[in-house]
Amino acid sequence: TTSGESEDRASLSLDGGADLDVLIDSVSKANKNTIVLVQAPGAVTMPWRTSVRGIMILFLGGQETGNAWADVVFGFVPPEGRLPIMLPETEWDAIPPNSEMSVPYIEGLQTSYRSDFQAAYPFGHGLTYTKFEYAAPVNDTCADLTCHTRIVTTVTNVGTRSATDIVQLYLGFPRAAGQPKMILKGFKKTGALAPGASE
Repeated sequence: TTSGESEDRASLSLDGGADLDVLIDSVSKANKNTIVLVQAPGAVTMPWRTSVRGIMILFLGGQETGNAWADVVFGFVPPEGRLPIMLPETEWDAIPPNSEMSVPYIEGLQTSYRSDFQAAYPFGHGLTYTKFEYAAPVNDTCADLTCHTRIVTTVTNVGTRSATDIVQLYLGFPRAAGQPKMILKGFKKTGALAPGASE
């Protein structure tokens, strides 16, 4: 999918629009093991997402994009990233494009994962070639005065491949607080965990 400077994209569809969506859907019906590689500058809609075996999305990867795709697709490197944005269910689940030169920013914090929009894939989503389990989180005391509280958990690789995981901490607020329902307050990437290893 392509985009340019100084204007919004006309839609959140992949380049080719409905024709490409139909093509992907048709290919997935002919081959149940269809995996779609998406190169996009931002959020896109994927109405065919439930009919394909897998989707990998890479945003603007630069000159090593081809090598990065090859390493992940052929299993040399596990995918380890998380979505930095929410991918919407439909065009209506995003702030609409605007062609005006002056755009009022009235959403405040109510954008992306902090909004009531329906996500096809939420902010922070990401899979890899193994599985992880988290122990129950524990509220721990801080070792110094740089924080008020600390949440601790243990992450265990219960799958068959080595990989890293990214633990994310979200805080929830009641509607009466006038804040988004959830806000990301912290995250930490583990080291590479072999099968059965914990951190």
